[in-house]
Amino acid sequence: MKIAIISNLYPPYYLGGYEILCAQVCKELHNRGHKIVVLTSQHGVEKACVESQEFMIHRQLELYVPFPKAAKLMRRQRLRTSRTNYDTTKKFLHDEKPDLVFMWSQLRLTLGSAQAAQKVGIPTIYTFNDYYMGGYSPSAFSLRLRPFFRYILDNVFYRQITHRNLDFSYTTCISNVVKDTLLQKRVPIQNSRVINQGIPIEQFPYKKRQKITEKPKLLYVGQLHEYKGVHTILEALRLLPNLDIQLSIVGDGPQQYKDRLRSEAQNLRVEFLGKVPHDKIAEVYRSHDIFIFPSIWPEPYGLTHLEAMASGTIVISTNDGGHGEFLKHHDNSYVFKKDNPHDLADKIQEVLHHPQKTSQIVQNAREMVENKLSIKAYVSQLETFLKECLEKEKK
Repeated sequence: MKIAIISNLYPPYYLGGYEILCAQVCKELHNRGHKIVVLTSQHGVEKACVESQEFMIHRQLELYVPFPKAAKLMRRQRLRTSRTNYDTTKKFLHDEKPDLVFMWSQLRLTLGSAQAAQKVGIPTIYTFNDYYMGGYSPSAFSLRLRPFFRYILDNVFYRQITHRNLDFSYTTCISNVVKDTLLQKRVPIQNSRVINQGIPIEQFPYKKRQKITEKPKLLYVGQLHEYKGVHTILEALRLLPNLDIQLSIVGDGPQQYKDRLRSEAQNLRVEFLGKVPHDKIAEVYRSHDIFIFPSIWPEPYGLTHLEAMASGTIVISTNDGGHGEFLKHHDNSYVFKKDNPHDLADKIQEVLHHPQKTSQIVQNAREMVENKLSIKAYVSQLETFLKECLEKEKK
């Protein structure tokens, strides 16, 4: 198959797991003999360009608000960007003539590309790995003045910036949490197929661990936003003054929250490593004892959990989200209550005081990822789904 991938960002420019996974899937599909061509935004480059890697990457689309600026509704700007991306995508598809279009994150791209693919008549498949599409739902009807005004804008004057006329016959979701949340946000994906993400196991070699030393090394990897709950780790460490613990924080985010974390980290052994290139992250996992994920919002899934598990790093995490669909307390991880530093402190001590049990949990985690959640298993399911969709369209 010739597959056109359309994504808001594409590595080396990325926000998180959505874009990283997109690149991994593209490479795996390419290795299986499919012809891949990528259309993405100009984010990270000075002007529109075409790059040649294993396949062609067209950095030609526009974002209506560049990252990392805060996004606002901005209906007029979204409409202008939508029209520009519609024209760009229509020309791209006319030139490339793919068998199908595979839509990844359209966050800040608007839906111009999706509308162009549908207009051209090429089978279009969506993969939803977070909740972004809910932001394109038209405002619901209400008799209250402001909501009613928004309803008129979205359903009369700015229909093009909503998903109202898109066909969601072919979609996948990375977790049941994502599917249920999008349905609640009025995205019509009742028949979406849930396909759990996998990771490239070979990039995360397993490190068999001995007993954790007297100076345990803790790790957080992810974006630095308040809803990620990183402050909970710092609060938990203050409850463990008798332990010589070192914490490494990998990631980036708004300056205000980073300043708060640095302030709360005073007199603690905390190192802020910033954003680490993804091809270097495996060694970071291997050089730490415990990976902590303290998110206080329902995460779509858990890329970093899988990477840590594959690497042999102990996982202590909340489970309110898609990651809760594979985390099992005392089987492949330790689970603590969100926004609860006391419970987190208890789990850290439990890990340190029960090395034999912890060793078995780490081994179970590696086996789960290796046997069930590899990138090859994930792409095999995606590949089957894409072929099924294409066959249905041919009939």
